[in-house]
Formats: sequence, structure tokens, C-alpha cells
Amino acid sequence: MELLAPAGSYDALRAAVENGADAVYLGGKAYSARASATNFAPAEMQKALDYCHLRGVRVFVTVNTLLRQDELDGALDYLADLYHWGVDAVIVQDLGLIARARRELPALELHGSTQMTIHNSMDLRAAERLGLSRVVLARELEASAIEEIKQATSLDLEVFIHGALCLCYSGQCLMSSLIGGRSGNRGQCAQPCRQAYTIEGLNLPGEYVLSPKDLSLIEHLDLLQNAGVSSLKIEGRLKGPDYVGIVVRTYRAALDGRAFRKEDLKTVFNRGFTPGYLRGTKPDLITYLSPLREERIGSASETYSSARAFRRVKAYLWAQLRLGRSLELNLLDEDGFHVSVQGSVPAEKSQGPGLTESILHDKLLRLGNDPIDIVQFKVELEQGLHLPLRELNQVRRDLVRLWEEARLAPYRKRRLPAAEPSSRVRTKSVSVEPKISVTVSDLPSTRAALDGGAGLIYFSGQVYRRVPEDWFTELTDACALGRDRGVPVFAHLERITENKVLPAIRLRLERHEFDGVLVGNFGTWEVAKELCGKRPIHTDWSFNVFNSHAVDLLAEEGASVITTSLELKLGQIKELGQASPVTLSMVVHGPLESMVTKHCVFRDQGCKYQCQSMAPLQLVDKKGYRFPIYFDRWCNMHIFNSRELCLLPHLAQVKRSGVGYLRIEGRTKDPEWIRTTVDLYRRGLAGDKVAIQGEFTKGHYFRGVL
Repeated sequence: MELLAPAGSYDALRAAVENGADAVYLGGKAYSARASATNFAPAEMQKALDYCHLRGVRVFVTVNTLLRQDELDGALDYLADLYHWGVDAVIVQDLGLIARARRELPALELHGSTQMTIHNSMDLRAAERLGLSRVVLARELEASAIEEIKQATSLDLEVFIHGALCLCYSGQCLMSSLIGGRSGNRGQCAQPCRQAYTIEGLNLPGEYVLSPKDLSLIEHLDLLQNAGVSSLKIEGRLKGPDYVGIVVRTYRAALDGRAFRKEDLKTVFNRGFTPGYLRGTKPDLITYLSPLREERIGSASETYSSARAFRRVKAYLWAQLRLGRSLELNLLDEDGFHVSVQGSVPAEKSQGPGLTESILHDKLLRLGNDPIDIVQFKVELEQGLHLPLRELNQVRRDLVRLWEEARLAPYRKRRLPAAEPSSRVRTKSVSVEPKISVTVSDLPSTRAALDGGAGLIYFSGQVYRRVPEDWFTELTDACALGRDRGVPVFAHLERITENKVLPAIRLRLERHEFDGVLVGNFGTWEVAKELCGKRPIHTDWSFNVFNSHAVDLLAEEGASVITTSLELKLGQIKELGQASPVTLSMVVHGPLESMVTKHCVFRDQGCKYQCQSMAPLQLVDKKGYRFPIYFDRWCNMHIFNSRELCLLPHLAQVKRSGVGYLRIEGRTKDPEWIRTTVDLYRRGLAGDKVAIQGEFTKGHYFRGVL
């Protein structure tokens, strides 16, 4: 298995390489999900690439943020530069960038970021179609789930093994942006999960109720090996070189079967350790207390502050010297690179004992700062010969220079083939009067939405209750009710659906009537494709659609309505709508889900299904803001924003955005709320003067995100 290390700075990169990393991942000055790391400017990037490639270490560059329409061309140019500079792969999240890179930069290897929330076997089908060669799996997966995923794909699987954990499924967290406008999806996360909160009604051990301990799987690497994992990833691009060096050194020893001290991992920053979910769903996950402010004594400074080469490439060296001939050296390294060099000074008869094999060994193997380890040295030497010492040194230096050039030559020769022209002809979408769509949980809410004037129903069922067993038990009746009114009723599938949930989804869709499906991830989309026939499929906001090429990709996959990201401004949505081949939808009202996590606060209390009687709980921050918490039937915890969304006063601007559906989130609401709210929006769209009481947010539709 590959050991993949973080490099947020050049010193951290050296620490990773010299302590045994097989590959490193790093970011440039833009488009990186760790924007606050030092990161690498272009000249530094080339230097880092050469440093790693000389030592047999691969380099992956993170371009793993969501990209606005105006950023795509620049990001694609950056990818082309990275390819020419010699990167081994690029880690990506944005669907539009993936689509363009596969078409315009087909030789560039792409890895799907953990920000893509890839967490079930069916997700991998789409990942293969997208042209990814590797995916970084969600951190929430158990070893058995990883093994099941591997059995369904030929793609390389990468998993995190050490470092900081996000509480939310990566790529699905809006908490930082909704609270302060800083988007985790764009590398600007303010880490609200590390702040102090209380949860009303619960007696918890401390205030840091959303702050996970650090992941550490050093004692469980065999599970990952057996599951078929290709790459073991250490988190830490915001960490210093001592952290990187100590962690890499310790895991390198463990992987090589050598003795290691797991206590060494405590000598650098940590919040305490947890195995996460690898062995099951009841981990000791949350810190509850702030990290101890103690002196950390771990140091790897000798590996990044010294010119000495600790990491070396094994090689074989042959030397030949005859009277009247110059010194000839041949070197073959473990990766098959072969170079030879001929000196410029012919050997003469010595006045003394002359050169010996021991002398040549001493002079030619002086490679203390060069990353070569001569494991075999052979000499053909006539006796009694003399060469100047400076000649021996020069020939050695020439050999090293040629060897370096040979190892870097494959990267220097890279050429991009001509880009495949886009076959899509963009046509300006026809302006339509938007309809109201509503998410509901039960039959009475369906009836209320229809009475209020909804034009589309997304029926989620009883996802926040554990009974009945079939959460879609009323779907067929809801569909019949909608057909009586001429309104389609779609089955709404959640954004987090691990493998164990997919068979139940398949069973429910086979059992019930529905007019289409709203999908929250690629995996459930694959299931829906198999069962829907010609019925339409819509995509939810969880696909993080940020630009027109992402729209095109989902449309090509078969989506007939695409919900835009909750982090876009109205003007940006309008820009997408003007060239979209399909109808766009946007969320305009109701509770906004800011975080979904596998962690449940009741699990640490001793689960007795308190979620069925106590929800919603209230998460309260230091300023007094209250964030409702709900729990779904699969034991995921959902944290909602402290203020509900409302665009009712801004319907004129919303209509100009060109979307076809305005969506009201009603899954946690009663029928009367749904009927009243839908009616207000229906009348507002018709031109009536309407108003609503309460404290609301306009979301990001007017301010955008960083």
C-alpha cells in the first residue's frame, strides 16, 4: 500500500519524503481546499516536483474546490501547467472541472477528492464513467464497507489513516458558510465544529460537542490491506514539518513490519486519538474538551533542515579504467534508469602505488547529499594507474547530473494532445414561469402542498422516524393524490446512503408508485436508473453544482432537473440558467441542513432511541443561536441552520434568475405550515403583495461565499 503524506510547505514536503512517504499531496496558491496552508507558487511547485521525482516519490496536487463559472478557464489552464510541470495526478472535486479535464486534458490522471462524498459501491460506477483513476473514500466507512466497494470497482481506493477528522461527511457541510460566509467547499472553512456549544436537555462531558478526536489507524493497517485499499493518506497540510516527519516515520515503520512506537504520534499535535468508524459505528469520537496546551517534543528537523539525503534510490555502479583511456562509469537504478559517463582525462602510469578499488570506492561513492544508494559497486581496473583527484570528483558529479536528467526526462517530454472539441451546442433556455416544488414527509403534508398550489412534490417519507419499517409506505397514495391534481410526485432519496441502505431503497422503489426520483448522490442515481425506466430523474443540491459544465455533465448523465448549489448567488444561478440544456431548480424557503454526520450525540449517552422522543434537540452556540438537530432512521445526525431561508420578499429577483422550480423545504414541518407557505409563494409569483413574519436568512443568494 502507498503511504501518502501531506505537504503544506516545502519543509513539510522534505520531511515527508525523507521519512519514507511513497507519495505526497500538496496545493498551489489557488483552487486548494486548504487555502490557509503555505502552499506552493509555480517555481516552488516545479522545485518540489523535481525533488520528489528524483527520489521516486509521486506528487498529487489538490485542485479540489468548487469553481465558479469565471474560474473554470483559469483552473483548466492551471491543470495544463501542472501536467507540463510533471504532476503525477490531480485531486479534484468540481464536476465541471472533471468534465472539461477529461475532454481537454485526457492524459492527466484525476483522483476524486473525499469532497465528492463517495461512500457506496454504486458511486464508483459514476466515478469510472467520469474518468477518475482513484477515489478518496468518505472517512465514515467501516472496513467491511470498503472491502465491498473494492469488490465492485477496478479503481484505486484511497483512505485517510491519520489526522484531523471532519464531523460532517466531506463535501456536504454548509455550516461554515451559513454561519460566516466561508465555504469549506472552497477551501475557506472556519471550523465551526471546533467551537464550544451546549445541547439543551443533555448532560455532556464538555462543551466541544462537535469536535472529533484525531484519527489514528496505525494498529489497524491489516484491515485496510485486506479490504483492498491502495493508498493510505495522512491528513495535515496545515501541520508543520515536525508533525509530518514524525507521523510518516512511524507509519513507514509499521508498514515495513519494523518496530514502531505509537507513543511517538503523541509527541506532535493531536486531540487524542480514535479509530473512527473503521471497526464499527460506536467509536470514542468526540473530544468534549479543548486540546491540552502542552509542549510537544517530537522533532524531525534533521530530515528537512539538513542537506543530507536520508531518502535514496538504490542503484548499481560499474567503473572501468584502462591505461590511456578515461574513466567510464555506468549506473543503473532500481527503477531501470541507466546512464553512462566518460571522463575527459586519460589514465597515466602512476609514479607510486596507483589507484586501487578501495580508493575508487571512497571517491566515487561520496554521495552524502545526493539521493543515490549504491548497493553494488564493480570495478575493472588496470594496476598502477593515475588520475587527478579533481577528475574523479568531476566524473562523479557528471554521472549524478546525467542520472537526475534521466529520471526527470519523462516529465520534461510531456506533451498534451489536441483537445477534443465540445460537441454541445449551447442554446439559451426559454424563459418559463417558475413552479413551486415542495419536500414533504407524509400524506397529509402532500395534500397540504397540493392545496397550497405546489407544482411538484418530492416525497421523502418518514426518514426522521424509525417506524414504520417502510419509510415510503404512503408514497403510492401520495402519487395517486398528485395524479388526481395533475401534479407529479417524486420519491426523494437521501444524500447519504451507504451500501447497507441501497437494497432497502431498491425494494421500496420496486414496491411503490412514483412519477420520478430526486437523487442525492451518484449511487442512488444508479439504482434509480435501473428502476425508473423513462421516468425523470432530478438531482439535489448535494451535487454541489457551481458552474455550467457541471450542469452539462449531470444533464448528459440523464438529469432532467438540476438543483443548484446553496452557495451560489442569484446572478450566478441566472448565468447557469441562460445556457442550461435542462431546467434548473433552487431552494427558496425553509430549514437549511448545514451538516449531516454519522456521529450521534445519543450514542455516547447510551442509545435507547432517545432520538424518537427528544428530537429535535437544540444546539446552542456562545451567542445564543439555536441550531435544530434531527436524527434519521439510519442513525445519521442532521444539524440545521439557526435561521430558516426565506426569499418571499425577493421573488421578482428570483424569477429573473430563470429557474424552473422554486423549492420549499417542508420535511420537518406540519401540514398547516406547508399549506400556508406554499400559498404565499404561489400568490407572490402571481404578483400579489405577500408578507411573512419571523427572523429569516437570505442564505448566500445575495452575498455569495468566500
